[in-house]
Amino acid sequence: MQPLYSRTPCTAARALTRTCRPTRNIHSITRQSHEGVHLIRRHASSKAAPNPGKKPAAKPLPYQPTQPRPRNQQRQQQQQQQQKQQEGGWKQSEKFPIADLVRDRWFAILGYGTALACLGYFTASLTMYWRTEPAPCYPLGCEPAAPTGRPAIQSPYEFDLHLDKSEWRYGITRLRRELSAQARGHVLEVAIGTGRNMEFYRWDTVTASLVPPAEREENKAKSSSWFRGGGSRAARKDDDGAVLSFTGVDISPGMLDIALQRTRGVVPHMAGQIPKKPSFAMLAARHGEGEKPQGGHVVSFISDRIRLLQSDAQSALPAPPALSESGSPPPTKYDTILQTFGLCSVQDPVSLLSLMASSLQPGTGRIILLEHGRSVWDFVNGLLDRGARAHHERFGCWWNRDIEVIVNEAARRIPGLEILRVERPGWATVGTHVVVELRVRDANAKTEEGPKLQQKATGWGSLFSSMLSTKAVNDPKKTN
Repeated sequence: MQPLYSRTPCTAARALTRTCRPTRNIHSITRQSHEGVHLIRRHASSKAAPNPGKKPAAKPLPYQPTQPRPRNQQRQQQQQQQQKQQEGGWKQSEKFPIADLVRDRWFAILGYGTALACLGYFTASLTMYWRTEPAPCYPLGCEPAAPTGRPAIQSPYEFDLHLDKSEWRYGITRLRRELSAQARGHVLEVAIGTGRNMEFYRWDTVTASLVPPAEREENKAKSSSWFRGGGSRAARKDDDGAVLSFTGVDISPGMLDIALQRTRGVVPHMAGQIPKKPSFAMLAARHGEGEKPQGGHVVSFISDRIRLLQSDAQSALPAPPALSESGSPPPTKYDTILQTFGLCSVQDPVSLLSLMASSLQPGTGRIILLEHGRSVWDFVNGLLDRGARAHHERFGCWWNRDIEVIVNEAARRIPGLEILRVERPGWATVGTHVVVELRVRDANAKTEEGPKLQQKATGWGSLFSSMLSTKAVNDPKKTN
């Protein structure tokens, strides 16, 4: 078989032409000579002796990829390094001599020294003034200005707003809630002020006639359900501790305006009975020129079940409303008389307690007081005495009266008045607030031994119970 391409004269001529090109042959020969020289030099350098002054370079290690460290471990290492650096800096600073420290930090040392000198001078001056200038302390009823119970600088609205945060901060709101929950029957609140206790009374029985029929049926079904324990007994128990009527007395019509506004907002179903912006004077004039209890003006709602009176409580207290249910005679005495921060705002607090006792139901009735006055600590009493004038000018009361002395004097003067409880609750008030519970002994009842007082630790004063509070025990007639 013949090959596809055979040698022909053309092929021989093409090969001869390729070998006969002079320029290309010269370049190829030159390139081959250069490559030979490079090979000779490389071979010679590899055979040469190593340089004795130069160390041989280490061979690189094989590539190994590093694993990423967790963040927690990195953070721990950084914290350890920072601690080591700080410890090293402290050690170096401890080695510095005092002269170098004074020279480097003279400005800070001068500032600290000046501050300490000023503080020492102020403390020494205050101590000398405290010892040489005794605080003025006036006997009861001999104050330079008669208390009015009305703020002389602030308006009633500013006065009420000021009490919001301060009473919550010192626990007064909690005390108001606890004491108002004890009110039952026919209730009289003396010095009602802006009505800050209104939201804590039980108004179910008072506002029962204002409840819509649908809501009344729903409440009746809930009270008679099996999980309320039978309904009738529970309802009877609730009625025993419910408020039947409420009477509030205050001398300031501006305070009563706010009390009406608060009554509209917190008492159930009273929004339709009181205008949005009530005025006590206008409502009293609309009420008519009927009988004015003890010369004062009155505003009443729900057939006299809720009454607000503008009257001076130091002259006389109104009688309960003439309400008769199920053929019983109308009441002549109150079951509960409540007063908060009122003894500091009258000229003769003992006389006011006498009027309260004469209006209280003997035996079962209770007088509940929440007052502020002198503490059990002399240092706190000194502060109260020094700020008494300024406090009187702002709020119209003397806050440095001794409430326990006033109550004991009233129990000594008023026949049948007994002290059931005297407590100083809370620690934030530093023992300046006092809760007192009184009753009038029933003359027709059997003669009993007087209430035995025992020490009770309350609030922060648990460690000093002998100085802080007393409470009566063995009180069989107490029904609250």
